[in-house]
Amino acid sequence: MLSEKDLTYPEALRILEQEESKRDLTNIERYTLEYLRKFSKIGDPAKAREAVERLVKELDIPETIAVQLVNVKPSDVSEVRVFLATLNKVFTEEELKKIIEILSSTE
Repeated sequence: MLSEKDLTYPEALRILEQEESKRDLTNIERYTLEYLRKFSKIGDPAKAREAVERLVKELDIPETIAVQLVNVKPSDVSEVRVFLATLNKVFTEEELKKIIEILSSTE
């Protein structure tokens, strides 16, 4: 392993699809690919990464949590709060709405 990085579902999907075109995937890779095809809510890996970067930069959300927000793409403030509950920061209603706005911009 050269490095480690949290990936969004669309980024992981792209990597596995590229690998699938080059070689036979292992069972776990195939199961993961099927899962990602089924549950990835964003089609464009670049838009997903941009949303992660915006969440980190504009709202000071750790990248790991930003990636999970992008992967699940919650649609209301109460769902967003679940992801932020572990942070030692209180987010305003305006900030929570901004998160929803950023996630919605990936469509």
